[in-house]
Amino acid sequence: MTRTPTTPLVLCSSAALSLLLCTGVAGASSGGEVVSGVAPALSAPSAHAAPAVEGRVVRAGSPVPEVLVYAFEVASRKLEKVSSDGQGRFLFDRLPAGMYKLVAFKPGFVPAIELLLRRSPTDGQFVEMQLQEATTGDVRDGEHYWSVRGRVPADVLRDMQGIELASRISSRSGFGDRLGQPAFQLQHSEAFEAEMRALGGVEGFGGSRVQSTTAEVGLRGAVGSVQLGVDGTIQQLSSVDRSYSDGEVRTMTLQMAASEDQHLRLATSQSQLAALSAAGIQPVDMRRYQVDWSGRAGDEGETRVSASYVEESNYHRSGGLEPAAVPGASQTWDLSGSYNGTFGKTAIDTGLTYRQRSLLGDLNTDSDHVLDEQIGIYGIAGMQIVPRVLVEYGLFSSVRDGSLSLMPHGGVVVELGSGWKGGASAAQRVEDGHDLDSYQGFDTAFFNDESSCRRSGEACYEVFLSHSSRDDQEITLGAVQRQYAETLRVYFSPDFFDRLESLFVVEGDRVPEFQFSMMRRITPKVLAKLESNYASGGGGIFYATDNAAYENQVRYLVTSLDTQFQQTSTGVFVAFHHLEQSLNPLATEQAQQGDAKNGVEVQRLQLMLTQDLSALVDMATRWAVRLNMEVSRGATPYTLTHDDEMYKKLSGGISVSF
Repeated sequence: MTRTPTTPLVLCSSAALSLLLCTGVAGASSGGEVVSGVAPALSAPSAHAAPAVEGRVVRAGSPVPEVLVYAFEVASRKLEKVSSDGQGRFLFDRLPAGMYKLVAFKPGFVPAIELLLRRSPTDGQFVEMQLQEATTGDVRDGEHYWSVRGRVPADVLRDMQGIELASRISSRSGFGDRLGQPAFQLQHSEAFEAEMRALGGVEGFGGSRVQSTTAEVGLRGAVGSVQLGVDGTIQQLSSVDRSYSDGEVRTMTLQMAASEDQHLRLATSQSQLAALSAAGIQPVDMRRYQVDWSGRAGDEGETRVSASYVEESNYHRSGGLEPAAVPGASQTWDLSGSYNGTFGKTAIDTGLTYRQRSLLGDLNTDSDHVLDEQIGIYGIAGMQIVPRVLVEYGLFSSVRDGSLSLMPHGGVVVELGSGWKGGASAAQRVEDGHDLDSYQGFDTAFFNDESSCRRSGEACYEVFLSHSSRDDQEITLGAVQRQYAETLRVYFSPDFFDRLESLFVVEGDRVPEFQFSMMRRITPKVLAKLESNYASGGGGIFYATDNAAYENQVRYLVTSLDTQFQQTSTGVFVAFHHLEQSLNPLATEQAQQGDAKNGVEVQRLQLMLTQDLSALVDMATRWAVRLNMEVSRGATPYTLTHDDEMYKKLSGGISVSF
């Protein structure tokens, strides 16, 4: 299961309201005082209205302009950077409480280092930093140039090395002088950072064992004014006893940014696997190609364009009893364009979508090829009617096979004071020309995908209550009621090999879900985030591939606890998934037989440990290790099992960035 680093919770009812209301909570709760580093730190009253960390860079009492000053938070490894002005003055307008290493750097000088311990983010502090010219082989005050660099944090050192490289290039070409700009402003013009990760492990159930290997490579940097990022992954499963065919996933992503306002992303992936079914071993494969572009439109707007092509075979089929609407193979085109921006106190989000899916397989029709084509137009607006109340309204519409569906949407968010916030939203689909005998569509979504309701939902109702404070304390309670208008396969893991960790919902299903999340700073250096989602419902008619009808019932519990020990950069992640799907026969003879095969139950427990070695030993390259352990029942990468056989997974690896 792919896991992303913990981020502060941000709660929005939708994209439109997020432009007005969505904010992150930052800040640490540790305190402290100024501690002497290479040169003594001075205290002086701030001349600014807002509390800040300000200072001055001098050499032999004279101010030094155009010096980069880094503020590196030791526990969280967050980095901020400013430049000194013509009088050698610099300013950090806001720094949370915590322990910082301040580093002043300019090519041709020995870096100056100060330790700064802030009691509160509201304290005003003043620091004076002394620079010395660097001379090869020279010793000043008992410290060599390279011994000082050895105490510079690795993240800062990498940035300094890129600036020095750009400085040497510009000094040889005279480029900096021609522009009338200091050489260090060409930083990262040709500097790159690379990251490599290698993972390996063993998986198995019963007497079967499978080896898993993963290799990932990432590259970040710039060529001239263009920012580049390249990521590649190869993931393989190899059966030790050769009882199954091997599985493989290959992905490649390229990201480019010509400026802060223009972004382009190209992504490709090819995946294949062998799966067991009633007919024996069947190949499962998927190919995906996607292009995304975003750019600024005017002063307050942004435009996004996306196009994707997906070709799959047997991926969406479970290998067991499944809805008749699920294709054995499909080819899907998705095109979308959107615009969002603000006009005064009103935020809008509008767009156009187009989908064309070629369904290949037995859909109980006269033809083995069905073309599902859908065009959608949506628009949402959010506005602040009083200082603490935001309202949202919009309309989602789509046309499919001559049938028009409209889904009006409305919501409200109220700030209750003292960090509390509450809200509610509702959407209900209205259709014209709906043909019950025609194909009603099939879609896929991740379990917490908010857009799935407007694509596949009949009705969606949501309420929430949240509280946040500046000391990393957040809590959110919510409830969602969804009623579905078409068949949807809900996946609970983005990993290709975990595709069977999923459930089917069908037309007519009503699935209420309760949501809880909490982030709390247990100690000044320990941050924990708990998330839990529980849903139970159903009631729709599941028309299966065996030409029988069933009443569908689904239930799932997804809980995770992510703990970050920031003092040592250690992460502990624990997750538990419990998924159930039961099909109750509607025909009398089927109900009397009580066929036990009409149900799926999947349980998985995961424990993952990560350790950043660079936090323990300061070095120019950054090393980290990871250990992952999982135990599951009911699902394997190859098939679903219906007994108590346990599937075990153990993997570990190491990553390095430089």
